[in-house]
Amino acid sequence: MLAVIFWTILFSLATVISITLTGSRALISGDFTLLRTIKMILDWHFIVGAGFAFLSRLFFIFINNALLKIPELAQSSTTITMFITSIAMVFVIIANYYFLGERISLTQGIGAFVILFGIFIITR
Repeated sequence: MLAVIFWTILFSLATVISITLTGSRALISGDFTLLRTIKMILDWHFIVGAGFAFLSRLFFIFINNALLKIPELAQSSTTITMFITSIAMVFVIIANYYFLGERISLTQGIGAFVILFGIFIITR
């Protein structure tokens, strides 16, 4: 179970960094013409964010692999992995608040709580 926790933390960090970098207002604002799209793809925010997105997918596989080694969870490892990794979205909301200046609405707060509570129930 420690491996699942370890890979989940790395997955969450990689996901938060990826989404925060590619969610930069300077990167995503404006009209998306072909030239603007090429410029965005060549921007360091996008390149580094894409690298972290790749890492998060790799960590997803590692979480799934760790769950396969737990007999009572092996039959539904991919489903459980999906639920466990949804915790990253809670951290994305928090990171967007701090790094992108976005507001956290009551609905988002309740949603984050529901995600955390659901993960708690599923992993018990």
